[in-house]
Amino acid sequence: MNEKLLAYGSIIAAIVIMSTIVFPFWNLIPSMVTEKVRVVYVQGGKCTVETSDGFDIPNIPCPNAKVGDNITASYDVKVKDREHKI
Repeated sequence: MNEKLLAYGSIIAAIVIMSTIVFPFWNLIPSMVTEKVRVVYVQGGKCTVETSDGFDIPNIPCPNAKVGDNITASYDVKVKDREHKI
């Protein structure tokens, strides 16, 4: 009985550690920001834009924008954090 309890406790402890340290689930929840950005690249209705702090965000929908235009775009601010960690 004690061996089974120890095995189950170990598995539960491993799951808790993995879910909080190794793979934090809160990074999957987007934190959207809307701001005025400058278009730096356009291809097929999608743009790469530059934010006010000079960070490039790819794959923003912009059907009629041209390079150099200022548009209002929404993006996940966590993209910046993920890019800095790589």
